[in-house]
Amino acid sequence: MGLLYGWFWKKPKDVNLEQAEALLARGNYRRALPLFQRALEDGDEVPVLYGIARCLEHLDQYEQAGKYYQRVLASDPRNTDALAGMATSLEKVGNYREAVRFYEKAILHDPHDPGIRVRIGRCLIALGAYGKALQYLDDALVLNTIFADAWMAKGDALYRLKRYEEAALSYRKVLELDPRNPGIRTSFAVCLSRLGQFDQALAMFDRALTLNARDARAWFEKGICLASWRRCKEAIDAFDQLLALDPGCGMAYYEKGYCLEVLGDEEQAAACFRQARLKGYGAFRTRVRYHFIDGYSFY
Repeated sequence: MGLLYGWFWKKPKDVNLEQAEALLARGNYRRALPLFQRALEDGDEVPVLYGIARCLEHLDQYEQAGKYYQRVLASDPRNTDALAGMATSLEKVGNYREAVRFYEKAILHDPHDPGIRVRIGRCLIALGAYGKALQYLDDALVLNTIFADAWMAKGDALYRLKRYEEAALSYRKVLELDPRNPGIRTSFAVCLSRLGQFDQALAMFDRALTLNARDARAWFEKGICLASWRRCKEAIDAFDQLLALDPGCGMAYYEKGYCLEVLGDEEQAAACFRQARLKGYGAFRTRVRYHFIDGYSFY
């Protein structure tokens, strides 16, 4: 009887592990983590290591998460979730080149996942490889034509290639698919501004700021758009809104100074330029501005 019991009896699942997995599924990572760590005392089982890695990743402890993903992959090199998790952790700490390497391994084992291709595209954009990024993003859209994240990333790559009309089409598609996307209106408005479509751009900036009045990028880019149209007083108001949110923003001081200079207020302009320099921002870092008046552009 004892021998039969030995053959058929299986070790019950660790109570800590069961509770940890339930908490992980509910997104309660802070409470799940210590339970996974207790379960780890019984051995380096892949589900326990993976659970710890996932918790650490969601708690923004990416370097530690990467160490546990590596332990999972040491036991199970083909684990797609761990490969993607390792890549995500590397991406979050800015190691984009290594992140791409792990994402590409994940694609080998899961070739039909468009999300992995979008993440590779994002990393390649961060590395400045915009053309190559587009290849992955187009592949993602072949797999899923209504994938809003892929359209958004494609718009970002096209924008950096200064293919503004195509970028605007991608951003418009995101707006159709995911109107609640927090950054889409600002990105779309910036693109319209570069195309010289200032009325449409300003309307889109205003919509973005109605939804999120603390969108610092929207205030800055709205100011640039207004300055590009020589509406300098309104541009200064936009830069002041940004400075109320972020008093340390040197580029806002610089652009405000530029507008004051255009308006002839040399004293206030000089004060803004001094503040910009104190914040580590100088004229050599500013963008080239295009001013569109009556259909003509000039520097």
